[in-house]
Amino acid sequence: MVEKKNRMGYFLTVFGGTCWAVSGACGQFLFENRGLDANWLVTMRLLLAGLLLSGYSVVRWRGKALEVFRSWRSVGALLVLGMMGLGLCQYAYFRSIELSNAATATTLQYTGLVLVMLWVAITDRRLPRRSEVIAVACAMAGAYLLATHGDPSQLVLSTTALFWCLVGAAAFAIYSVQPRGIISRYGTLPVTGFGMLIAGLVLCVLFKPWHLVGEWDGVTVAGLIFIVIFGTLLSFCCYLEGVRRIGASKGSILAAVEPVASALLSVFWLGVPLGTMDFAGIALIVAAMMLLAGDGSAKPDQSEKSLKNR
Repeated sequence: MVEKKNRMGYFLTVFGGTCWAVSGACGQFLFENRGLDANWLVTMRLLLAGLLLSGYSVVRWRGKALEVFRSWRSVGALLVLGMMGLGLCQYAYFRSIELSNAATATTLQYTGLVLVMLWVAITDRRLPRRSEVIAVACAMAGAYLLATHGDPSQLVLSTTALFWCLVGAAAFAIYSVQPRGIISRYGTLPVTGFGMLIAGLVLCVLFKPWHLVGEWDGVTVAGLIFIVIFGTLLSFCCYLEGVRRIGASKGSILAAVEPVASALLSVFWLGVPLGTMDFAGIALIVAAMMLLAGDGSAKPDQSEKSLKNR
Protein backbone atom coordinates (compact mmCIF):
# COMPACT_ATOMS: atom_id res chain seq x y z
CA MET A 1 0.00 0.00 0.00
CA VAL A 2 2.86 2.36 0.86
CA GLU A 3 4.59 1.59 -2.44
CA LYS A 4 1.36 2.34 -4.31
CA LYS A 5 1.06 5.70 -2.51
CA ASN A 6 4.71 6.45 -3.33
CA ARG A 7 4.15 5.69 -7.02
CA MET A 8 1.12 7.97 -7.05
CA GLY A 9 3.19 10.63 -5.30
CA TYR A 10 5.88 10.40 -8.00
CA PHE A 11 3.24 10.64 -10.73
CA LEU A 12 1.44 13.61 -9.17
CA THR A 13 4.66 15.57 -8.66
CA VAL A 14 5.88 14.96 -12.21
CA PHE A 15 2.44 15.76 -13.64
CA GLY A 16 2.39 19.03 -11.69
CA GLY A 17 5.80 20.02 -13.02
CA THR A 18 4.74 19.17 -16.57
CA CYS A 19 1.62 21.33 -16.22
CA TRP A 20 3.83 24.23 -15.09
CA ALA A 21 5.94 23.82 -18.22
CA VAL A 22 2.96 23.88 -20.59
CA SER A 23 1.49 26.80 -18.69
CA GLY A 24 4.78 28.68 -18.98
CA ALA A 25 4.81 28.27 -22.74
CA CYS A 26 1.19 29.41 -22.91
CA GLY A 27 1.98 32.43 -20.75
CA GLN A 28 4.95 33.33 -22.94
CA PHE A 29 2.64 33.23 -25.96
CA LEU A 30 0.18 35.60 -24.27
CA PHE A 31 2.99 38.00 -23.28
CA GLU A 32 4.52 38.13 -26.74
CA ASN A 33 1.44 37.90 -28.96
CA ARG A 34 -1.43 39.34 -26.91
CA GLY A 35 0.38 41.96 -24.84
CA LEU A 36 -0.67 40.64 -21.43
CA ASP A 37 1.26 41.87 -18.40
CA ALA A 38 3.00 39.41 -16.08
CA ASN A 39 1.67 41.10 -12.94
CA TRP A 40 -1.90 40.93 -14.26
CA LEU A 41 -1.58 37.28 -15.29
CA VAL A 42 -0.02 36.14 -12.01
CA THR A 43 -2.76 37.89 -10.02
CA MET A 44 -5.64 36.53 -12.08
CA ARG A 45 -4.35 32.96 -12.30
CA LEU A 46 -4.09 32.73 -8.51
CA LEU A 47 -7.34 34.59 -7.85
CA LEU A 48 -9.47 32.60 -10.31
CA ALA A 49 -7.92 29.24 -9.41
CA GLY A 50 -8.39 30.05 -5.72
CA LEU A 51 -12.05 30.95 -6.21
CA LEU A 52 -12.73 27.77 -8.18
CA LEU A 53 -10.88 25.43 -5.84
CA SER A 54 -12.08 26.92 -2.54
CA GLY A 55 -15.63 27.13 -3.90
CA TYR A 56 -15.54 23.47 -4.95
CA SER A 57 -14.16 22.47 -1.55
CA VAL A 58 -16.95 24.31 0.31
CA VAL A 59 -19.65 22.80 -1.92
CA ARG A 60 -18.26 19.27 -1.57
CA TRP A 61 -17.25 19.22 2.11
CA ARG A 62 -19.37 22.12 3.40
CA GLY A 63 -18.35 23.07 6.93
CA LYS A 64 -15.40 20.67 7.03
CA ALA A 65 -13.63 22.67 4.33
CA LEU A 66 -13.78 25.74 6.58
CA GLU A 67 -12.27 24.00 9.61
CA VAL A 68 -8.88 25.36 8.59
CA PHE A 69 -10.08 28.77 9.80
CA ARG A 70 -11.05 27.58 13.29
CA SER A 71 -7.59 27.88 14.84
CA TRP A 72 -5.18 30.78 14.71
CA ARG A 73 -2.31 28.40 14.10
CA SER A 74 -3.83 26.93 10.93
CA VAL A 75 -4.87 30.40 9.73
CA GLY A 76 -1.30 31.58 10.21
CA ALA A 77 0.02 28.58 8.27
CA LEU A 78 -2.47 29.32 5.49
CA LEU A 79 -1.36 32.96 5.31
CA VAL A 80 2.28 31.89 5.08
CA LEU A 81 1.47 29.44 2.28
CA GLY A 82 -0.58 31.97 0.35
CA MET A 83 1.59 35.07 0.68
CA MET A 84 5.12 33.76 1.28
CA GLY A 85 4.81 30.58 -0.77
CA LEU A 86 2.38 30.67 -3.69
CA GLY A 87 2.06 34.41 -4.26
CA LEU A 88 5.67 35.42 -3.64
CA CYS A 89 7.08 32.54 -5.69
CA GLN A 90 5.01 33.45 -8.74
CA TYR A 91 5.72 37.16 -8.48
CA ALA A 92 9.45 36.74 -7.80
CA TYR A 93 9.85 34.36 -10.75
CA PHE A 94 8.27 36.70 -13.28
CA ARG A 95 10.01 39.70 -11.73
CA SER A 96 13.31 37.86 -12.14
CA ILE A 97 12.58 37.26 -15.83
CA GLU A 98 11.82 40.95 -16.33
CA LEU A 99 15.07 42.01 -14.63
CA SER A 100 17.30 39.32 -16.17
CA ASN A 101 16.02 36.59 -18.49
CA ALA A 102 14.23 33.25 -18.36
CA ALA A 103 17.49 31.28 -18.34
CA THR A 104 18.80 33.08 -15.27
CA ALA A 105 15.47 32.92 -13.40
CA THR A 106 15.00 29.21 -14.12
CA THR A 107 18.54 28.26 -13.14
CA LEU A 108 18.53 30.15 -9.85
CA GLN A 109 15.01 29.01 -8.99
CA TYR A 110 16.34 25.48 -8.60
CA THR A 111 18.79 26.56 -5.93
CA GLY A 112 15.65 26.16 -3.83
CA LEU A 113 16.30 22.41 -4.00
CA VAL A 114 19.29 22.89 -1.69
CA LEU A 115 17.15 24.84 0.78
CA VAL A 116 14.53 22.08 0.78
CA MET A 117 17.13 19.37 1.33
CA LEU A 118 18.73 21.30 4.20
CA TRP A 119 15.35 22.02 5.82
CA VAL A 120 14.33 18.36 5.67
CA ALA A 121 17.70 17.30 7.10
CA ILE A 122 17.33 19.78 9.99
CA THR A 123 13.73 18.89 10.83
CA ASP A 124 14.46 15.15 10.56
CA ARG A 125 17.69 15.62 12.54
CA ARG A 126 19.82 13.76 10.03
CA LEU A 127 22.40 14.42 7.38
CA PRO A 128 21.17 14.50 3.76
CA ARG A 129 21.29 11.06 2.18
CA ARG A 130 23.89 10.50 -0.49
CA SER A 131 21.15 9.79 -3.05
CA GLU A 132 19.50 13.13 -2.20
CA VAL A 133 22.74 15.09 -2.58
CA ILE A 134 23.52 13.46 -5.94
CA ALA A 135 19.95 13.95 -7.17
CA VAL A 136 19.96 17.65 -6.19
CA ALA A 137 23.29 18.18 -7.96
CA CYS A 138 22.01 16.41 -11.11
CA ALA A 139 18.72 18.32 -11.12
CA MET A 140 20.42 21.71 -10.66
CA ALA A 141 23.04 20.96 -13.33
CA GLY A 142 20.35 19.72 -15.70
CA ALA A 143 18.21 22.83 -15.16
CA TYR A 144 21.27 25.01 -15.82
CA LEU A 145 22.13 23.23 -19.09
CA LEU A 146 18.54 23.37 -20.34
CA ALA A 147 18.12 27.03 -19.39
CA THR A 148 21.44 28.25 -20.83
CA HIS A 149 22.23 25.55 -23.44
CA GLY A 150 25.60 25.32 -21.73
CA ASP A 151 26.47 28.95 -22.45
CA PRO A 152 27.21 30.89 -19.21
CA SER A 153 26.97 34.19 -21.10
CA GLN A 154 23.19 33.74 -21.20
CA LEU A 155 23.08 34.36 -17.46
CA VAL A 156 22.26 38.05 -17.00
CA LEU A 157 22.41 39.13 -13.39
CA SER A 158 22.20 42.51 -11.67
CA THR A 159 22.03 42.94 -7.91
CA THR A 160 18.27 43.47 -8.04
CA ALA A 161 17.76 40.48 -10.32
CA LEU A 162 19.86 38.29 -8.00
CA PHE A 163 17.72 39.42 -5.06
CA TRP A 164 14.44 38.42 -6.74
CA CYS A 165 15.90 35.14 -8.04
CA LEU A 166 16.91 34.15 -4.51
CA VAL A 167 13.54 35.29 -3.15
CA GLY A 168 11.88 33.02 -5.70
CA ALA A 169 14.09 30.10 -4.68
CA ALA A 170 13.24 30.67 -1.02
CA ALA A 171 9.51 30.88 -1.81
CA PHE A 172 9.77 27.62 -3.80
CA ALA A 173 11.30 25.99 -0.74
CA ILE A 174 8.58 27.43 1.52
CA TYR A 175 5.64 25.99 -0.39
CA SER A 176 7.50 22.69 -0.77
CA VAL A 177 8.03 22.12 2.97
CA GLN A 178 5.70 24.41 4.91
CA PRO A 179 2.18 23.14 4.06
CA ARG A 180 2.67 19.39 4.64
CA GLY A 181 1.22 19.43 8.14
CA ILE A 182 -1.79 21.60 7.36
CA ILE A 183 -2.51 19.65 4.16
CA SER A 184 -2.38 16.35 6.03
CA ARG A 185 -4.90 17.68 8.54
CA TYR A 186 -7.34 19.63 6.36
CA GLY A 187 -6.83 18.21 2.86
CA THR A 188 -4.95 19.26 -0.27
CA LEU A 189 -7.84 20.87 -2.14
CA PRO A 190 -9.18 23.31 0.49
CA VAL A 191 -5.73 24.31 1.74
CA THR A 192 -4.41 24.93 -1.77
CA GLY A 193 -7.60 26.72 -2.80
CA PHE A 194 -7.70 29.07 0.18
CA GLY A 195 -3.95 29.65 -0.11
CA MET A 196 -4.32 30.69 -3.75
CA LEU A 197 -7.30 32.88 -2.91
CA ILE A 198 -5.32 34.69 -0.21
CA ALA A 199 -2.39 35.20 -2.58
CA GLY A 200 -4.69 36.44 -5.35
CA LEU A 201 -6.46 38.93 -3.07
CA VAL A 202 -3.14 40.33 -1.78
CA LEU A 203 -1.85 40.72 -5.35
CA CYS A 204 -5.14 42.42 -6.33
CA VAL A 205 -4.33 45.19 -3.87
CA LEU A 206 -0.87 45.59 -5.42
CA PHE A 207 -1.63 45.30 -9.15
CA LYS A 208 -5.35 46.21 -9.57
CA PRO A 209 -6.18 43.56 -12.21
CA TRP A 210 -9.62 45.03 -12.95
CA HIS A 211 -7.81 47.25 -15.46
CA LEU A 212 -7.60 44.94 -18.47
CA VAL A 213 -4.38 44.87 -20.46
CA GLY A 214 -3.47 43.40 -23.83
CA GLU A 215 -5.50 42.23 -26.82
CA TRP A 216 -8.51 40.07 -26.01
CA ASP A 217 -10.02 37.48 -28.34
CA GLY A 218 -10.95 33.80 -28.22
CA VAL A 219 -7.31 32.70 -28.16
CA THR A 220 -6.53 34.99 -25.20
CA VAL A 221 -9.51 33.67 -23.23
CA ALA A 222 -8.61 30.05 -24.04
CA GLY A 223 -5.03 30.66 -22.97
CA LEU A 224 -6.12 32.20 -19.68
CA ILE A 225 -8.50 29.31 -18.98
CA PHE A 226 -5.74 26.79 -19.66
CA ILE A 227 -3.29 28.60 -17.38
CA VAL A 228 -5.85 28.84 -14.57
CA ILE A 229 -7.04 25.20 -14.78
CA PHE A 230 -3.92 23.27 -15.76
CA GLY A 231 -1.10 25.67 -14.99
CA THR A 232 -2.33 26.74 -11.57
CA LEU A 233 -5.20 24.72 -10.10
CA LEU A 234 -4.17 21.21 -11.18
CA SER A 235 -0.42 21.79 -11.14
CA PHE A 236 -0.18 23.09 -7.57
CA CYS A 237 -2.72 20.58 -6.22
CA CYS A 238 -0.86 17.67 -7.80
CA TYR A 239 2.55 18.94 -6.69
CA LEU A 240 1.51 19.57 -3.08
CA GLU A 241 -0.34 16.25 -2.82
CA GLY A 242 2.71 14.50 -4.28
CA VAL A 243 4.94 16.19 -1.70
CA ARG A 244 2.57 15.05 1.04
CA ARG A 245 2.92 11.47 -0.14
CA ILE A 246 6.67 11.20 -0.83
CA GLY A 247 8.19 14.10 1.11
CA ALA A 248 9.44 17.58 0.27
CA SER A 249 13.00 16.57 -0.61
CA LYS A 250 12.02 14.08 -3.31
CA GLY A 251 8.99 16.03 -4.49
CA SER A 252 10.95 19.23 -5.09
CA ILE A 253 13.62 17.36 -7.08
CA LEU A 254 11.01 15.58 -9.22
CA ALA A 255 9.49 18.98 -10.02
CA ALA A 256 12.68 19.62 -12.02
CA VAL A 257 10.86 17.78 -14.81
CA GLU A 258 9.51 21.25 -15.66
CA PRO A 259 12.54 22.41 -17.74
CA VAL A 260 12.61 19.00 -19.46
CA ALA A 261 8.96 19.33 -20.45
CA SER A 262 9.60 22.93 -21.54
CA ALA A 263 12.46 21.83 -23.77
CA LEU A 264 10.43 19.05 -25.37
CA LEU A 265 7.48 21.38 -25.82
CA SER A 266 9.68 23.91 -27.60
CA VAL A 267 10.69 21.17 -30.05
CA PHE A 268 7.23 19.87 -30.91
CA TRP A 269 5.32 23.16 -30.65
CA LEU A 270 7.80 25.87 -31.60
CA GLY A 271 10.17 23.80 -33.75
CA VAL A 272 13.24 24.74 -31.70
CA PRO A 273 16.01 22.13 -32.14
CA LEU A 274 17.75 20.58 -29.14
CA GLY A 275 21.53 20.71 -28.92
CA THR A 276 24.05 18.47 -27.20
CA MET A 277 23.89 20.45 -23.95
CA ASP A 278 20.09 20.24 -23.95
CA PHE A 279 20.20 16.46 -24.21
CA ALA A 280 22.81 16.39 -21.46
CA GLY A 281 20.53 18.48 -19.24
CA ILE A 282 17.58 16.17 -19.90
CA ALA A 283 19.76 13.13 -19.12
CA LEU A 284 20.88 14.63 -15.80
CA ILE A 285 17.32 15.41 -14.67
CA VAL A 286 16.07 11.98 -15.74
CA ALA A 287 19.00 10.46 -13.83
CA ALA A 288 17.95 12.40 -10.73
CA MET A 289 14.38 11.14 -11.07
CA MET A 290 15.48 7.53 -11.59
CA LEU A 291 17.81 7.77 -8.60
CA LEU A 292 14.92 8.88 -6.41
CA ALA A 293 12.55 6.28 -7.84
CA GLY A 294 15.06 3.57 -6.96
CA ASP A 295 15.43 4.86 -3.39
CA GLY A 296 12.98 3.06 -1.17
CA SER A 297 13.26 5.53 1.70
CA ALA A 298 10.33 7.71 0.65
CA LYS A 299 7.43 7.58 3.06
CA PRO A 300 4.12 9.38 2.84
CA ASP A 301 3.27 11.80 5.60
CA GLN A 302 1.43 9.72 8.20
CA SER A 303 1.08 12.46 10.81
CA GLU A 304 -2.59 13.18 10.33
CA LYS A 305 -5.53 12.16 8.17
CA SER A 306 -6.47 14.18 5.13
CA LEU A 307 -9.91 15.72 4.79
CA LYS A 308 -11.03 13.26 2.17
CA ASN A 309 -10.57 10.35 4.58
CA ARG A 310 -12.77 11.83 7.28
